[in-house]
Amino acid sequence: MNSLTTGIQATPATAFSETPLQSRSVTIAIPSFNEEGNLERLFLLLENTFRKLKFDLPVLLIDDGSTDSSPEILTGLMERYAFLRVIRHPSRRGVTEVWRTAIANIHTDWILWGQADLESNPETDIPLLLEACVPGVDAVAGRRLNRGDGKVRASKLANWACQKAFNLEIHDMNWIKLVRRDRVAKLPLQIITHRYLLAILAGIGCKVTEVTTPWHPRHSGTSKFGRKRFLTSAVNFITTWLWFQIEGSAYRDEVKMIQSWSSGPNDTTYMRIPRDKL
Repeated sequence: MNSLTTGIQATPATAFSETPLQSRSVTIAIPSFNEEGNLERLFLLLENTFRKLKFDLPVLLIDDGSTDSSPEILTGLMERYAFLRVIRHPSRRGVTEVWRTAIANIHTDWILWGQADLESNPETDIPLLLEACVPGVDAVAGRRLNRGDGKVRASKLANWACQKAFNLEIHDMNWIKLVRRDRVAKLPLQIITHRYLLAILAGIGCKVTEVTTPWHPRHSGTSKFGRKRFLTSAVNFITTWLWFQIEGSAYRDEVKMIQSWSSGPNDTTYMRIPRDKL
């Protein structure tokens, strides 16, 4: 890995007495591949978002081996925005590996997974996700409203299958999301992949909820989605389901143990990352 930054520093936690909106122990992770036409506008929107929130959040953009002018643009953006850090993969590795890089380099309590294509607008969506994350919730997914990207049927099929197989209650698992870092850090992403991250969290007993967010046409560039992903998604689903049947019980037991430990009426001893350590 060719990193342009060091990891975002903090300490691990197991339960939280504050919501992410209160603690602000959140890092925004953004995957990017050949998004040169979107980056300038993306960070203007993020700057506006933080101005409205009245606080900044650290942003980690992971450039997954872009072959356009993204690296040069990002170098200039890092000089302009103090909240931005960049990690660059020397070649394209895919979204699952971007997730693994994010988890390895982010140690705030929460990861807010964004998009670089501007089909998600940070100004509206970041506050919506933060506000929807109430106590007891382990992950919040954005549900695309009036989605028009041509992938609706495939997405509905995948979400339906996960609702049946993993007791998933949401309707859009592969979009923007806010997740507890400690929950996802323990999962074998190389097996379940990024596609079924929220499905597995739901399956092991984590509370996964959703909030409606507006969908926007891509600002610039073209989608990286291709027909080949239908086959890989199906293979990943089978692999994930088999792993869940064999290994999932141990993860479910751990979640139940932590939930019972932290649900006592007088238990207010939670670890949290101070703001000055983010």
